[in-house]
Amino acid sequence: MAEAKELLSSTKTMTGRNAVISGSSAGIGATIAAELSSRGANIVLNYPWESLRKECENVGQQLHTPWIAVCADLSTTDGPQILVSAAVERFGHIDILVNNAGIVPLAPLWKADVASWNQAMNLNARGCFLLTQAALPHLTPYTPSDKASGNLNGSRIICVGSAASRAPEHDQGTYAATKGAIDAMLRIWARELPPKYGCTVNGVGPGPVAGKSFYDKLGDNFDFIKGIFEAGTPCEGAFADPTDVAWTVAFLAEARSKWINGDGVEVKWSADSWTDLRAERYLDTIHDVSGGIAMM
Repeated sequence: MAEAKELLSSTKTMTGRNAVISGSSAGIGATIAAELSSRGANIVLNYPWESLRKECENVGQQLHTPWIAVCADLSTTDGPQILVSAAVERFGHIDILVNNAGIVPLAPLWKADVASWNQAMNLNARGCFLLTQAALPHLTPYTPSDKASGNLNGSRIICVGSAASRAPEHDQGTYAATKGAIDAMLRIWARELPPKYGCTVNGVGPGPVAGKSFYDKLGDNFDFIKGIFEAGTPCEGAFADPTDVAWTVAFLAEARSKWINGDGVEVKWSADSWTDLRAERYLDTIHDVSGGIAMM
C-alpha cells in the first residue's frame, strides 16, 4: 500500500507549477491542458474569439486543477501580452509556456495569396515570437544547487511546430514556412535564453493528428489513407491522437527534463514520414482538399 501511495504521488510532478497553453479551446491544445492538469499544473487556457468562450470553458471544467480561460487573439500584436498579463494576474508567474496556437493553410504556390500568408505568419510565427517574449519576465528562474545534477527548478518553453517543416508535402508551402520559422527561433532561443532566464526551450513536431477536420477532409478516401498510415506505423493505430502529442509536450515540460534543451521531437508514424506517402491517389486526395484552413 505504501508503494502504491508513493507511485500515485509521483504522478503529480507539476503540482504548484503554472502552465500557459495558447490555442487550447479544442484539439491538441485542449489535450495538452488536460495532460498537464493531470500532473498537477494550474492551467491558463486560451481562445481567440468570444464565440469560442463556452467551448474553452468546457475544456476548463474537465480539468483537475485551478484554471482560467483567456480570450486573446495571438495573431494580433496585443494578443500575446493580454494572455500573459491575465496569467500573471491569476497565478503570479509562469513555469510552463506551450506555444500551440496555429492555423493550417493549404494551397499550391499558384493559388496561395498574401492574405493567407499573412494570416498564417501572424499567428503561427509572430504569435509564438511575441508570446514567448511577453512571458520572459515572468518565467520561474533556474536556481543552481550544490549537487552535480542541479535542482529541479527552472521553466520550460515548448513550441508546437510540425513535421511539415522538415518534410512538407504538396500545398504546404505557407504552412511549412511558418513552422520552419518556429524551428529556427527555438534553436536560437535555446542558446540565448537559459543563461538569462533559467529556462529550457524545445519543440514538438506532430505529423498528421486525427481530429474532426482531418476526418472531414479525407472523406471517402479515409480507408485508403488509413491503410497507408497503418503500413508505416511501427506499433499500433493508423493516425496520431492528440494524446500522443500531449504526452510528448508534458515530458519536455517536466522539471526532470532539465537536461533537454534545443531539441525538436517529431511525433509521427514512421522514420521517413511524408516521403513514404507518394501514392498517386494520396496526392490526388491532398489536391482535392487544398485551399482549406484548419485551426489547431
